[in-house]
Amino acid sequence: MTEISTQINIQNHERTKQPTILKCIATILEEIVEETDKLDSQQTPFHASKIPAITLENYLIRIAKYAKCTDECFIIALIYLDKVQEQHQEILLNSHCVHRFLMIAIVLAIKFQDDDYYRNDYYSKIAGITLKELNQLESELLELLNYDLYISKDRYNNYLKKLRLYQEQ
Repeated sequence: MTEISTQINIQNHERTKQPTILKCIATILEEIVEETDKLDSQQTPFHASKIPAITLENYLIRIAKYAKCTDECFIIALIYLDKVQEQHQEILLNSHCVHRFLMIAIVLAIKFQDDDYYRNDYYSKIAGITLKELNQLESELLELLNYDLYISKDRYNNYLKKLRLYQEQ
């Protein structure tokens, strides 16, 4: 898969991500949430009792900083969220659940895509939820995706192309 805007900082060996892809994904999700917040939706295990104070863009930046995953994982996570929406139209991403859906989708993408990943207790700290909750949500998302985490190269490239076009607007 194509690497997007990732540079290696030789001094401290950390990935430095260009924030444009994260900002683009956050903006797309915020537009979806703006529309779905107006609708009645089915409660899911992903729904929080109150809306997180952190913006989606800052949440993505936090995840990128601490999870140290490849950029592909963010795109794959977006595809996973779309797959859930395609297969379960009764589930709507809204302000109460988008952060959790996003984090768990990224965790699944990391585990599927990247060679190196952390234990779930570490990801739960990044997400700001308990390990038990992260494990339950991971299992739930796997069920919603029918355990099908594979993304075709064509589908990935199509999303990449659309994200780049969206960034140019």
